[in-house]
Amino acid sequence: MLTTKVKQTIQRFSMLKPGDRVVVAVSGGPDSVCLLNALWSLSKEFALTLHIAHLDHMFRGRESADEALFVAGLAKKLGVPAVVEKIDVPAFCRERGLSSQEGARTVRYDFLQNVAKTADATRIATGHTADDQAETFLMRLLRGAGVSGLSAIPPVRDNIIRPLIDVTRGEVMAYIREHGLEFATDPSNAQSVYMRNRIRRDLLPLLRQFNPRVVETLSTEAELLRDENEAMEACLAERSGGILRQEPYGVVLERDSFNALPQAFKRRLFLQTVQMVDEDISGLTRQNGGLSSVQIDEAVAFMETARSGRVLQLPSNVRLEREYEAFILSRGTDAQVFSRILTLPGVTRIPELGLQAETAIAESPDEDFTLKNYLWQAEFDYDKIQKPLVLRSRLSGDRFYPSGMGGRSKKLQDYFTDEKVPRRKRNMVPLLVSGEDIVWVVGFRTDARFLPGAGAKRKALVGIHSMSRKR
Repeated sequence: MLTTKVKQTIQRFSMLKPGDRVVVAVSGGPDSVCLLNALWSLSKEFALTLHIAHLDHMFRGRESADEALFVAGLAKKLGVPAVVEKIDVPAFCRERGLSSQEGARTVRYDFLQNVAKTADATRIATGHTADDQAETFLMRLLRGAGVSGLSAIPPVRDNIIRPLIDVTRGEVMAYIREHGLEFATDPSNAQSVYMRNRIRRDLLPLLRQFNPRVVETLSTEAELLRDENEAMEACLAERSGGILRQEPYGVVLERDSFNALPQAFKRRLFLQTVQMVDEDISGLTRQNGGLSSVQIDEAVAFMETARSGRVLQLPSNVRLEREYEAFILSRGTDAQVFSRILTLPGVTRIPELGLQAETAIAESPDEDFTLKNYLWQAEFDYDKIQKPLVLRSRLSGDRFYPSGMGGRSKKLQDYFTDEKVPRRKRNMVPLLVSGEDIVWVVGFRTDARFLPGAGAKRKALVGIHSMSRKR
C-alpha cells in the first residue's frame, strides 16, 4: 500500500515529527496530487498541519492558469489552506540569462520558502518519486558526473522533504486510480526537446527490457552513492583543514597541502572552491560550477605544475591563479574600483566584489549583540567614527594605524607587502573608511584609533560577507 511505504520513508529518514506544519508543493500533476492525498491521510496520525503551495510559472498561458484554479479547488475540497500565486518566470530567465528549467527551479524554491516562512512551517514536501531519482541518475551519468552528482536527489535537504522518493510512478498512478483522484496534465512533459522527457519516454522503457525493476535498481544505486558521498565529504573535511581559506580578494588554497591530497579529494576540494566563487548576486550556483569532468582534471593538473603568476581562466569569469605557494580563485578582473556609502544601520551591496555589508548600532556598551554568519566582522566606537561610513578600494598614499602596533602608522602598501597580499589582488581588498581615515582593512586589521575602549558609550558593528551566501 502506497501510504504504508510513504510512512516508512518518513520514519526512515526522520522527515516529520508530530505537530509539524508542512507546506505541500502541488503542481496539479499526478505525483503532487498523490503526495497531497497521502499526507492528508496521514495528517491525523502525525498531527500534521498542511498548507498547499502552487506557483503558476506563466510559461503556458491559459493552461497553467487552469491548473492554478484546479489546485485551488482541490485545496477547498480537502479543507486545506492554499497559497496560489503566479510569477513571470520567462521574464526572470531573460533578465538573468537562465534556461527555463533552471530559472523555474530557482523561482519555485524561493516561492516555497516564502510560503513556509509565512505559514510558520517547518517542512516543505515535494512530489519527487523513485522515477525522478532514476531519471536524474541517468541524466547525470550521460552528461558525466562523479559520486556527488550521481547520488542525485536527497530524501531530505534542509527543510525540504520528499516522502514519495521510494515510490514508483506506476505506484502513483495505481493510487490515483484506486482513490479516483483527478489531476492536471502538463503537455510539456511529452516534449522531446527536454532530455529528461527523452529518458522517460525512450531510454527507461528500453532498459526495462533488461531489468523490469530498473527504476528501483537505479534509485537504490543512487542511495548507495549518496551514503558513500557523505562518507567522502566527512573524510575530506577532516583532511582539508587549513588548506582552504576565504580572503577578501578570493578563496585561497595552500599549494603543497592541496597537491598532497589523493586525486579524488583534489577534485572535490577544487569544486567546492569553485562553487564558493561561482555565485552571482542572486545566489544562483550551477552544478560543478559549469565545469566538465575534462575541465576539472585540466584545472587539477594545472595546479600540480603551474609556476607562480600563471592564470587559468574558468567559466563564469572565475580565475584560477598561482601566487607563490598558494592558488587563488576569484571573480572578475584584477583591477576593481569601487566606493559605496554604507547604510547605518542596514545592509549595503557591493556588486563589484560580490559582497554585502551589514551594520548595526548598540546604544549601550554592555549590550551583547552580533551579526551571524559573517566571514569578517569588527566593532568600533560609534562616537569616534565620522558618518557616512564608506567601503572603497585603496587609493594612492593610503595609510592607517594597525591595531596591536603600539599606535604607529603604516602605509597600506607596506602592510600588504608584509602580509604577502598578491599585488594583483590588492585593489579587491575592501577598506572601511570614516572621512579620510581607514577604519578597517577588511579581513586583515582594524585601525586602533576607532576601537571601542573603556569609555565607549555606543558601538557600531560591521559585518562583511558574500552577497549570495546563504545565511
